[in-house]
Amino acid sequence: MHENKPDEPRFPPVETVSTTYERNAVDGEAEYAGSEPVYAPPLEFTPGEQAGEGGTRIGVWGGPSSGKTTFLGALRLAVLDPSGPFGRWQVVPSDDVSETFMVETARELAIDRIFPEATQNVRSYAWRFRGDLSGTALGRRRLWRRRPANRLEFELSVLDVPGGVYKDLENNPHAARSIDHLAGAQGLVYLFDPVREAKDNDSFAFLNGTLTRITRLCMQENRLDGPYLPHHLAVCLTKFDDPDIFHRARRGGWTDLGPKGVPVVPDPAGFFDWLADDLHGSTMRLVGQTLRANFHPSRLHFFTSSAIGFGTMPGGSVDLQRFGNVNVVDGVERIVGPLSPYNVMEPLVSLLLGMRNGGRP
Repeated sequence: MHENKPDEPRFPPVETVSTTYERNAVDGEAEYAGSEPVYAPPLEFTPGEQAGEGGTRIGVWGGPSSGKTTFLGALRLAVLDPSGPFGRWQVVPSDDVSETFMVETARELAIDRIFPEATQNVRSYAWRFRGDLSGTALGRRRLWRRRPANRLEFELSVLDVPGGVYKDLENNPHAARSIDHLAGAQGLVYLFDPVREAKDNDSFAFLNGTLTRITRLCMQENRLDGPYLPHHLAVCLTKFDDPDIFHRARRGGWTDLGPKGVPVVPDPAGFFDWLADDLHGSTMRLVGQTLRANFHPSRLHFFTSSAIGFGTMPGGSVDLQRFGNVNVVDGVERIVGPLSPYNVMEPLVSLLLGMRNGGRP
């Protein structure tokens, strides 16, 4: 915990938000030496066989109300800012169903300012992401490669099922299909809803059985790396814009002010553990322990995220006294201001870079 005053964000030193590079004279590569994005410390391990970049597949899952549908819909909007920290990206749907979902959810979020309906049926989506990290802190400069080192590509493949089907594998065929799908991916995004956990204290029930089955499948295929699953995992603590969660983060001293005055959490893994204790009586600590027991530390990344972002003032800065971006009108939650997805694309780029580098960020 930090020692700043309660309910006041800390202002980071200049060097924590600057973009700096160190030149490697041996191979002519510019390495980023700043603090974004935050990765787990690189640890030694023997990486398993990795798919090529063009064949890299990332899956997404989460429990009930984790915001999976909204997260997927916000991805289209998150990549539109060419000045974003993750470079320029193009998202291409793989089929008509994926295209319709992408277009309709973007309209609902950005124009109608309503949240997409939660998943009720089983549907398969796939989008091809093609990106260029040139000119960003994540980019690399290699002088002797035929293919530009900053060009990245992956497929986001989702077998979208209601989050409730994951509850300790209650012989649900949809859960079995989805878990097979997740087990075959190289990277995973796990969406954790702290708002629901604070109320229902049952998130562990939607994680434990799922990871147990994925581990069993990987064991059968001889894909385990010692005691660890072979996947890279991004853990997204969603709905960070929710007043209860954000106020807890400020009270605990976990927030800094990033570019344009947008709140950031420099140590999301530490905040995850602290929040698990702050939500006394919840299963959140069991969730954290389970994730760390199943994934190698160098493949495990934590993020705070919000698919809709904070409410902003003209110019894009956040008013910390009025940061909420949701109002309830006639019993329906509606988005107040323009969308500014927060840490939506970053987890995917983090996974891709980890896989490209053999597990080391």
